[in-house]
Amino acid sequence: MKGQTKLTTLDNGIRVVTKNLESFDSVVLGYWVEAGGVCEEESNCGISHFLEHMAFKGTTTRTAKQIAEEIEAVGGYSNAYTSKEVTAFHAKVLKEHKQVAVDILSDILLNPTFAKEELERERGVILQEISQTFDTPDDIIFDHFQGVAFKNQSLGRPILGPVEVVSKISADDLRRYRTKYYNADNVVFAAVGNVCHDEMIESANKYFSQFSKTKTPTHDTTYRYVGGAYSDKRPLEQAHLILGFNGLPSSDSDYYTMAIFSAILGGGMSSRLFQEVREKRGLVYSIYSFSSSYKHNGVFGVYAATSADKLSELSDVVSNELIKMRGVITEKEFNRTKAQFKSSLLMSCESNSATCEQIVNQTMIFGRPLSHNEMLEKIEAVTIEDVQKLTDKILASNASVVTVGNCDCEKILPVLKANGIKVTA
Repeated sequence: MKGQTKLTTLDNGIRVVTKNLESFDSVVLGYWVEAGGVCEEESNCGISHFLEHMAFKGTTTRTAKQIAEEIEAVGGYSNAYTSKEVTAFHAKVLKEHKQVAVDILSDILLNPTFAKEELERERGVILQEISQTFDTPDDIIFDHFQGVAFKNQSLGRPILGPVEVVSKISADDLRRYRTKYYNADNVVFAAVGNVCHDEMIESANKYFSQFSKTKTPTHDTTYRYVGGAYSDKRPLEQAHLILGFNGLPSSDSDYYTMAIFSAILGGGMSSRLFQEVREKRGLVYSIYSFSSSYKHNGVFGVYAATSADKLSELSDVVSNELIKMRGVITEKEFNRTKAQFKSSLLMSCESNSATCEQIVNQTMIFGRPLSHNEMLEKIEAVTIEDVQKLTDKILASNASVVTVGNCDCEKILPVLKANGIKVTA
């Protein structure tokens, strides 16, 4: 399954990256635009996500229904997503139908109409999506966390945008944003599966030859991590908590150290947090650590939920386990975590969707896909001392403490501070 990965930059600037997996009957392909939440101002927050929704709502040659019917008629499916730094449009089809997918995806990329009726209908859908997120505490807490970590900055604003802004976004706003960021030099076209690189180059030249060659403005901001405390008080059965810190950018030399650090602390059933907080004390049903990396910034955190009267105890245990990462890390747990991480990397090769995401992200970050041997070598090079040093680096930052539920995070700040966690609200 370790097929050959190839990267070619077309004359107009589009990067085409493929990985040939001959044993697969399917192909995942699509285009990834380096434009997301970080490209927005407060006045148009949510426009990247709105544009993603509108891409499937009609072109100059297809209606929204025709777009859906044509991809499903060959047994395939299409989807899209918006993140802080990327908007992606992709499809999965059997190998014999890959040109159908390329044709449809290129059409929605190049020829959207933003028809008024479709725009207003989709606006309603997005407003419902915002309401759904607000009603889901283990979703909305991450928006709050991002806002505390990067206060009053685009990296801290929600991807979906606020209701008052989304309610006013117009077709002209979408066109202006698209003209600014949807240019050839800002796009990666990728395909993974039973696919030939030269064939994808030919398809890209055919379908994307008229793509805008306007130079996309460089978006190279290093955001200022702030931290602090925030409570979203509401009558819930559980108190949801995130205890977070400044993290690492995607290209940082300690990127894999962070992954191992997070896995040891809260990455699975054998992790320290799961064993201590859930198995030993029965304080939670769900607890895990996470690390999110961006071009020049990153965050690390722990999420958990418990009853409001147990929140102080939970905070005490979680912060103590964080501090303990400075101390003894046994060879047994370290090697076990490394093995899990390497296995996860290799097993991801069995998914062309995961592989496609991986080679696209690496192309955007490093300018090329990395080989599995390169990644495995980086993982293997991480030492216990590296993890312990990273603990000091993480804990040196001002914590971001966020709660959602019938609770107040101000009441747990003394507990955190007593355990050595820096918190300045």
